[in-house]
Amino acid sequence: MNFVRMQIRVELFLKYSSMRGWRLRVVAVYLILLILFSIAPMNEVLANEEPIDHVSEQSAETYQVGDVVLQPEPNLVESQVNLRPSGFKEYMYDTGIWYGVQWGARMYWVRDKSLKIFNTSFSKWWDNVTEKPKWDDGDTFVVNWVAHPFFGMLSYQFYRARGHSRWSSALGSVIQSTLFEYAIEGLAVQPSLVDLIVTPGVGVPLGMVMEELSAWLIEQNNSVATVGAYLTNPMRLFVKDRQIGIINPVAGTFEFSGPFTIGTTKDRAIDLGYPLFLESPLPLGRVMADLEVVSLDKSFGDQMFFYSIRLDLPSESGFFGLYLDAPYGGVNNVEGARNGYEFSNITMGAKQVIMKTSNSVLSAGLEVAVPTAFTDGQGRLQAVTNYRRDLPAYIYQAFTATPYLAGAIWKGAFSLQANLGTDYIFNAKNFQDDDFEFRVNYGAAAGVNVPIKILDPTIFFEFDGYTLTSDNTNGKTDLFITPGIRFGKRISPGFAVQVPVEGPTSDIAEVDFIFDFQIRF
Repeated sequence: MNFVRMQIRVELFLKYSSMRGWRLRVVAVYLILLILFSIAPMNEVLANEEPIDHVSEQSAETYQVGDVVLQPEPNLVESQVNLRPSGFKEYMYDTGIWYGVQWGARMYWVRDKSLKIFNTSFSKWWDNVTEKPKWDDGDTFVVNWVAHPFFGMLSYQFYRARGHSRWSSALGSVIQSTLFEYAIEGLAVQPSLVDLIVTPGVGVPLGMVMEELSAWLIEQNNSVATVGAYLTNPMRLFVKDRQIGIINPVAGTFEFSGPFTIGTTKDRAIDLGYPLFLESPLPLGRVMADLEVVSLDKSFGDQMFFYSIRLDLPSESGFFGLYLDAPYGGVNNVEGARNGYEFSNITMGAKQVIMKTSNSVLSAGLEVAVPTAFTDGQGRLQAVTNYRRDLPAYIYQAFTATPYLAGAIWKGAFSLQANLGTDYIFNAKNFQDDDFEFRVNYGAAAGVNVPIKILDPTIFFEFDGYTLTSDNTNGKTDLFITPGIRFGKRISPGFAVQVPVEGPTSDIAEVDFIFDFQIRF
């Protein structure tokens, strides 16, 4: 009875959310990302079980046998940085950084990339930028008067966080708006006059007000006000003492601002960080981007595409971690779907080590995929769910809870990992017209670390299985094998080839080429 009540409540919530439309989902995504970083540091239950990974000026001076420590971590609370006024060289450097950020955001966010990004040439760009900017650019009121001022505010706050004056930061916002219109969007479309004016014209005053409000909220010294401070000035998440990085609220540290350090637990987490679709039992701090190109059976279409950005935040002890994954799915020449990409369901997860020995570890975790996909009016998400590996991420309007266990054993350079979990998928009617789906997930991976300095390669073989017990129309089980290789410790690119060998997915897909890039901390 309680399960039925819970399902009814979830369905009512989803129905209400869909009635409010995509704007509500935009706000929800923004709040999810920011609230995640405002979580208070958690207690380290197992902190005394292993040597301390994070080494600072205040940490223990002695280490246990087997520790690998590259460099001591500086004191992140009172970091010693150069606080002299930024000059022209720094200004141009920061301008280049934010220009790159704009390119990255556009490549990630734009749904019709072929039309709005890649449909260009030098002559087309020249014709666009030599035309007089047009006022009526065809965008909605929300895009022109909400989204663009918001990014104008962010660019102003970025320059301010990097140590520039208010006037030079305001000029930076103007420069970035001009670069976006003429050297990013201008590659494919004529520059927009309303964007050139409104982005800095509204964004800079908004940025000034939000900067002052954020500083005042920080001074209040309470958790609610701190959340408000990060909401009003998101640059606090990524810039501290003029250093670029990211706040890790779980460990209470600012990552990427100091040397990379490795202790026993982190070293093992890095060694176990090779699987692509299994959850490693040891939390690993990282920022990751991946891209998949799926070659389809010709009777179904040409290609599917998947890409995502993932952030993992471990505790200082390395026994607890939070993670967030924001995926996109897309198609090319698939019947019933327009070419392009759709933002999909954000996944949030947490895992906790429950047992660890010198050569094994077992963790328990929970993932929640929330319905953040804005729309599926072009049929793209409906199409990509035929590749049934990541159903919770791509079923439009679905809400999924996934409890799981993750374990690993190792000896020397060899390791073996395994996962077992279940998907409880609510409001799944956009998949096979059923309101609820239940799936069992299982998999294993074997890896070997090859002793080649600098490259630090890991060769691995991964097996993944998914049994959709609620499916009464197609085969219930999909099986995949994935051989691959990963390089490096802090900077870690990887490549793999996945082959669906059994089930409905194998009927429509031939092979999946996977590329990913991780930066660890």
